[in-house]
Amino acid sequence: FTWAPARLDNKTVFRIGAGYYYGPGQTEDQVQPIDSDRVTVTATSNIAFPMNSQAIINSFDLNNLRNFAPRVYSPGYTIPERILSYTASIQQQLPSGTVLTVAYVGSQGRNLFLRSWTNLMTGVTMNPVTGAGIPVLEFGNRFAQMDYKTSGGTDHYDSLQTSVNRRFQQGLTIGAQWTWAHSIGNTGGSNEAQTAANPLDFSLDRGNNAFDVRHSFNASALYDLPIGKGHRWLGNSSRLVNALIGDWEIGGVLNARTGLPVDVTIARNDIAYRVNGSGAIVDQPVVSGGQVLTTPIVNNPYGGAFRSNRRPSVVPGVSPFLRNPSDKRVYLNHAAFTIPAPGEFGNLGRWALHGPGLAQFDLTLHKRFPVSERVNFEFRGEIYNLLNRTNFANPAARLNNALGVGSNKLQPGDPFTSAAAGGAFGLANSTVTKDVGLGASRQVQLSLRLNF
Repeated sequence: FTWAPARLDNKTVFRIGAGYYYGPGQTEDQVQPIDSDRVTVTATSNIAFPMNSQAIINSFDLNNLRNFAPRVYSPGYTIPERILSYTASIQQQLPSGTVLTVAYVGSQGRNLFLRSWTNLMTGVTMNPVTGAGIPVLEFGNRFAQMDYKTSGGTDHYDSLQTSVNRRFQQGLTIGAQWTWAHSIGNTGGSNEAQTAANPLDFSLDRGNNAFDVRHSFNASALYDLPIGKGHRWLGNSSRLVNALIGDWEIGGVLNARTGLPVDVTIARNDIAYRVNGSGAIVDQPVVSGGQVLTTPIVNNPYGGAFRSNRRPSVVPGVSPFLRNPSDKRVYLNHAAFTIPAPGEFGNLGRWALHGPGLAQFDLTLHKRFPVSERVNFEFRGEIYNLLNRTNFANPAARLNNALGVGSNKLQPGDPFTSAAAGGAFGLANSTVTKDVGLGASRQVQLSLRLNF
């Protein structure tokens, strides 16, 4: 709906709008039951081809499916995903051909795709000889843990979007946009869906979505330089001089945004071991002189380390970020994180941190050299990232499995050391892109084109 009140001289426009959108989500997630109804093997170089399919089927042990992970769907899994999008804006005409727009844009996602796992680990037993822990699974140990797909996820997006645009007049056009936004939910839906940290409570995954960018700004300007025939300066120049110095256009584009979300995760075994008598926690059984000196315990709640979706706990009062003037690659502070206690989830939220921001200024220079009324040469020079600012990609955010006793080992609650975290953790070792465009190093392009 659009309304321009006559009493405001038709220079002010109010708009509101909304839409309800349906989408099937990720097609792959609808056809994967096929994977649960077939026998699959990996053919190696010493297997003759064509293979004997019946022999493979006959050798498939239906009583031991620990290496078979069928795709599992919840009884309530439904499609489509649904998005309600809505907006309200005010647009105001200003002097000098300028228009200001201020808008609220929001959306709510419902019945979004979620993923988890089932056949949960409910306990652990011990091999009395090796001391190794044997997981006790929800549906028995005949099957492995299973990828679990369902729906019902939600997300929410709110943004303030502003823009100022000046129409081309007197040789100048300008545009600028700034957006403040926040995207939050327990899933990004479709292909953005991560495995839930807690398979029994998806609400605990409520946090930033992977595409949550809080601030985004861009501005552009194009100026027809007032030099040469018909312009303010050197307006009476000869045809030859005007061909060289007249009709040049110069422009620039500034793009900047705050960082993309970072999901810090930690490698954790499903089973840990408590050293008898001392209470220390280690990640491998200890046997000495034929005597088992450790007791296996559940480390990852409900198991599920195969999904690599575990998060650490945070050390209170310690900033997760580092600022090193001599090495701008150093970004995340390993000492801000710790190993959760056995049987407990880490308390760091989903996509809780944000990585390095991005800023880039591009410059363009453009001119046409007329040959005749219908023929001209067009020259264009473009410099991307004129100031050669280094725009880092997100740092490595995977903490090593450092549980244990001794050098480079930690107990739950101990802050990570650099060695325990892994040398690459927290380092932004690469830039956003190496190609021409947004985020690359300074790059220059020159082109000359014949138009006829």
